[in-house]
Amino acid sequence: MTGATGVVVTGMGCVSPFGSGVRSFWEGLYAGRSPKTADWPGASAYRTAAVHEVPFWEGSLEDRPAELLAVSAHEALTQAGLAPEHLRTAGLALASTSAGWHLPDVAFGTVPPDSGADARRYRKEGPAVSLREQLALNGPCVVLSSACASSTGALAWAGERIRSGETPVVLVAAVDVLAEVVFAGFHSMRLLSRTTTRPFSADRDGFVLAEGAAVVVLESARHAAERGHPALATFQGWGASSDAVHLTTPAAQGIARSLTRALADARRSPDEIGLYHAHGTASQAGDLAEAQAVGDVLSDGGLPVRTAATKAAAGHTEGAAGLFTFIAATEGLIRNETPPVLHSGEQDPRTGALELSDGHGPHPRGSVVVHASGFGGANCTVVLDDRPAEPRPMRRKPVHVYAAASVAGGRATTRGWSAGWADGSPAVPAAPVGNPRPDRTCLLVADAVGALLGGLGETTRADLLAGGLLLGTEYGMQSHHSRIWTTLQEQGPRRVDPMDFALSTFNTPASMASVLFGVTGQTETFLGRTAAVEALVSAAHLVATGRASACLAGGYDAPENRLWAEAGDPPVPPTGTVIALGSGPERGEASAVELVAAVRLPVAAAPAGLDVLEEGLARLCPARPKTLIVTGLDGTSAVLAPYSGWTEYEALGGAADPLTAHLEAMDMIARGEVEEAVVAGTGAYSATVFVHYRRPGSEGAA
Repeated sequence: MTGATGVVVTGMGCVSPFGSGVRSFWEGLYAGRSPKTADWPGASAYRTAAVHEVPFWEGSLEDRPAELLAVSAHEALTQAGLAPEHLRTAGLALASTSAGWHLPDVAFGTVPPDSGADARRYRKEGPAVSLREQLALNGPCVVLSSACASSTGALAWAGERIRSGETPVVLVAAVDVLAEVVFAGFHSMRLLSRTTTRPFSADRDGFVLAEGAAVVVLESARHAAERGHPALATFQGWGASSDAVHLTTPAAQGIARSLTRALADARRSPDEIGLYHAHGTASQAGDLAEAQAVGDVLSDGGLPVRTAATKAAAGHTEGAAGLFTFIAATEGLIRNETPPVLHSGEQDPRTGALELSDGHGPHPRGSVVVHASGFGGANCTVVLDDRPAEPRPMRRKPVHVYAAASVAGGRATTRGWSAGWADGSPAVPAAPVGNPRPDRTCLLVADAVGALLGGLGETTRADLLAGGLLLGTEYGMQSHHSRIWTTLQEQGPRRVDPMDFALSTFNTPASMASVLFGVTGQTETFLGRTAAVEALVSAAHLVATGRASACLAGGYDAPENRLWAEAGDPPVPPTGTVIALGSGPERGEASAVELVAAVRLPVAAAPAGLDVLEEGLARLCPARPKTLIVTGLDGTSAVLAPYSGWTEYEALGGAADPLTAHLEAMDMIARGEVEEAVVAGTGAYSATVFVHYRRPGSEGAA
């Protein structure tokens, strides 16, 4: 059992379309703001060009995402009263869908980066690297990009790091800035309003795209109490799910699963929920699905649920939207107020399960639910309130590695380490799917999932599909953004293919596999060179803590999605790898390989050196294992590594290939060549992650 602690909110900061600061944001939720016309050269060719920009910003265009984030972090840390010594072990979870795309000519490969230019400007991981350096954060760091559910996913990830005792403080950050490729994509799908965002209104016609940055400080309740700082609110729980129905049309049953899991984690019943903060994008299908799910799960005795919807005033800030909504929910608890749903007009009678807030009267009694959904059917819900934080003892279960499948060169290869693995079994066929159809990158993951499931028993398959699919990628699906950008330059916005945009989010391969095979559990996508290892470690945590009895994890990348490269970057093979994890013998799946523990070190602009490797290893293993494998070192460290006992695996580019070193370590253990092994992964603009594997029942170093 691990040490237990509750999780509280101690600081918040933001820069929104209403200006800088949480106060400006809150006041703007009541007053609203008229959108302006985007200043892109071809704006007149759009049916609508209305956007919500951050006003009066005079910072650097190149560093705009990082600067917006830095201002937000300063406000949050000031409110939290966290001195530099409190940040030494603090972590960072950044959510973003468009960072880097504000410089489209370089980001999409039209123009090469200037010699000596800081490449972090063109990468989604860049703002995380900058913020981590500015604040000297040394705790676990991650970058997530799961479409518009990204920042609620970041809240969930951060909450788990604190609950498990990995770190006492995590900064949850989100930033998205206006980028024409994103605007053009939503425009092509007719999801943008010509006037205002009117969630759940009978005459709704979409949302106004917006930008902004937000930071929330989550902290161990014990840590906050020890330093005498009051909590603003308590993070009580979270839940996540995948629709497993369609890539762009939301499904009520998927949203309902996320809501149900969040209530269960928070130990709340529907009659204890006072307010629902909606995703509320004012799309026809999305609002109906969300209202139906709320009625099915949160309605107490058929009564409508009091509902707020921040996008009505602030617009849709993409991946940052969930964190802005969380700030609104927390501020409402503090002020004992509920912001109105502006522009609601006549409510769509089909959304009658929701009672839209008019902004009058005190905040309803009870807990608050914040929900976000994203393209691909990714859902994540969090629950907060002003009750004291309750410690949650964590009884860790063993995590067994069942099997793995990799797709490269158009061929799937599988390997299994569990008693139930049936080698040579045919792949599970994918369900038929309409538009958008999977592209090559999606098929790398889908074919790996099908091959992997084919060798496992029916009960294990069901557990894995219910547990979820977590993936890592370095380059995502950027070939689709590149095509959108080229079309904009050569033919104009009316010629943008909506199917390109439907396939463009970095979580699309996970979502497509969800639709093809019925993955109803959490789908999440992490970014960076070591992101697939983060996916593996996060999936292991879900199993170890009992949130899932089994889970799928892996990574993908393809060369067409790397649109520019720095000198010395290795080639990117088209690869998809998926690994099956589970709780082991009690599920009828004894395995020859156990994932024992992991350590995360912070994100950095350069790969870790040998001193960092030794630091992480000392934290991970009391006794030094003989088998130490590392991927992603720079040239100097690679030469010196053998003298320190490390064997370098020379991985190719992308997030998937480094997993091969982990699979080889598992094979060595399964064959009886070693009793245990540690595999470390590092890389530029990435966190350094260590994973300890051993043969079940083996306790000492070998």
